[in-house]
Amino acid sequence: MAVVKGSKQNKLTVVSYDPWSRFWRRLLVLILITGLAIAGYFYGRYETLQLQAQAIAERDQLLIDLEEAEEKIASYSQRVIMLEKGGEVDRRSTEGLRQNMVDLREQIATLQEEVAFYKGIMAPSSRKQDLRVQKVEIDKTLAERTFRYKIVVTQVGTNQTFVSGLAGVNVVGALNGQQKTYGLRDVSDDVQDYGIKYRFRYFQEIEGEMVLPEGFEPEYVEVILQSSGSRSKRLEKSFPWPGKEQANAEQ
Repeated sequence: MAVVKGSKQNKLTVVSYDPWSRFWRRLLVLILITGLAIAGYFYGRYETLQLQAQAIAERDQLLIDLEEAEEKIASYSQRVIMLEKGGEVDRRSTEGLRQNMVDLREQIATLQEEVAFYKGIMAPSSRKQDLRVQKVEIDKTLAERTFRYKIVVTQVGTNQTFVSGLAGVNVVGALNGQQKTYGLRDVSDDVQDYGIKYRFRYFQEIEGEMVLPEGFEPEYVEVILQSSGSRSKRLEKSFPWPGKEQANAEQ
């Protein structure tokens, strides 16, 4: 039987052309992307309002505590005046009231500082975005050469976006007559990396305990902030070690 040879025949599939089908698919994708963008915006807005409400509640409670402390100190002042005018000789009672007044004044000063802190981050005088090291607190504990630290980092301005980056903290001083620098990781079990990650909208606290080596005399704490993103910034600031401020002023 003869075999007929020819060119290879490819199979063809006939597909109906429907321009509206492509249009509706593209429209559906566009609607989906737009919906996700809108949902992300409102979620971020909701989170912002929640954080702001929490900060306002804390500020209002501080104002209430401040008002109560001021009322107490006014009451104590009147009692001291009455005791002195009445000629009472209960010296211990009078001295006790005076000490209470001193304690209350210190409490009022602390409350006023905290209220000013919240006002600064919620209603700053400048609308410019600015990353700051608000304060560094170092307190001695009962354990030998052990200190409690708290570093407060804030963002002032519109506070519409989160700021993130790395924070470096060093304790600078002298060891055996030579300048010595210890990273926070070297003296604190609460820190595992040289760069401490931060991410916040209003403020963030970095706190823990540090144990200084024997023979090391601290002089100041150095804080370095390096933000990330297209508008990254670097900030360096030093804070005298507690007790060193007066020594530096006398020199």
